[in-house]
Amino acid sequence: MPSNNVFRWLDGAGWMIFSGGATDDDTIRAQALGKLAADGGVAYVTLSGDAESGERALEDMEDLGAPSGYIVDVTTEDDASIRQKLAEAGMVVIESGRSADAVRSSLFGAGIDGIQVAYENGAVVLAEGNSAMVFGAWVTMESGELKDGFEWLTSALIAPGVTNAAEWAKDLLQSQPSAFAVGIGAGSALGLGSAGEIEIWGDGQVTVALGAQYTMSDGGNNNQP
Repeated sequence: MPSNNVFRWLDGAGWMIFSGGATDDDTIRAQALGKLAADGGVAYVTLSGDAESGERALEDMEDLGAPSGYIVDVTTEDDASIRQKLAEAGMVVIESGRSADAVRSSLFGAGIDGIQVAYENGAVVLAEGNSAMVFGAWVTMESGELKDGFEWLTSALIAPGVTNAAEWAKDLLQSQPSAFAVGIGAGSALGLGSAGEIEIWGDGQVTVALGAQYTMSDGGNNNQP
């Protein structure tokens, strides 16, 4: 399991990249393409059944120099097709979705299985906006309740669109002393590589807040990683 300071994440030969949103800003997508090393096209995961939105995203990626791509609609396609199309990708881009809870429900099962195979084989996984949250240990429901996330980033609550992780996650950090929160502002992204690399992209608005189990020697609260 790669690790760096308090960060520990899923083993794999690829990169996982969590974007705070603002997908009209191609800076993050362009940097993600710069990490592309695995064979295979770009799989764009759509969660809404909106084919036009997916086509626009693929066109944007091709304008940035991406290899040929295709849409994977995890809400309508059969499980076998979803797994195969995602597992074969060299890069997987996951749209933001209506909410993190909706993303979690849509990806659960075949979707996340296929994405994990691709990542383990060296693919770049770019989760944009609300989709980034599901790769942490918890997902915040629209009601405020917490559900388990896929925990690619161990013990973390990933907060896309948030620039002050300490304030946003204070209740969680009080109840979960071994947790930490990562706020990723719009136009910013956190990249995690297979050799323990941690990179901050775009506007650089990435903050970290630690639960009580951590000491100031681990980095303290509300610091960049």
